[in-house]
Amino acid sequence: MTDAAATDERFAHAQEIRDQPDGPGRRIGKKGELTIITPLTPNGGKIFRERLERIQAQAGYWETKVGTVESFRVLLFDNDTKMLITLVYDGDFKPYLADIARAQPWLDEIFGDIVEGYGGYDDPGTPDLVISRSLSADIYFHATADNSVHDVKRMQRLSDAFSEVLDAAG
Repeated sequence: MTDAAATDERFAHAQEIRDQPDGPGRRIGKKGELTIITPLTPNGGKIFRERLERIQAQAGYWETKVGTVESFRVLLFDNDTKMLITLVYDGDFKPYLADIARAQPWLDEIFGDIVEGYGGYDDPGTPDLVISRSLSADIYFHATADNSVHDVKRMQRLSDAFSEVLDAAG
């Protein structure tokens, strides 16, 4: 393979990455990404770690209620004084903010008394707080950028049903 052919092959799968049209973060296909770095309250790290097991145990319930979140990650760093939040979700930023209202009690448990300046999901300043602490990815790749969470779940149900038919026939 020539150097030119190898270079062409490496660029053949390039994705169009663009800024979210209505807020922070980047977008590829149907998938938006968001990264937030935020300071914690003086006891925020301790409180978070005390709640962590319960928060993690409820993640599947609340994120399923939201329905547009593909991945959500939170970690503490800098000696538990800062929090990194990363997520991938379907669609634009403002509709995502409306979607996550379905998980308000869980979000308030994760961030309440933990994140400096967080007054609760219902606080009118919360969207501005999220925006002011958000960063856009410099590099972002998504293997299934044109499939929403709903699309993936539908394909999984179809695959499961097809496997069941094949198992019954075999």
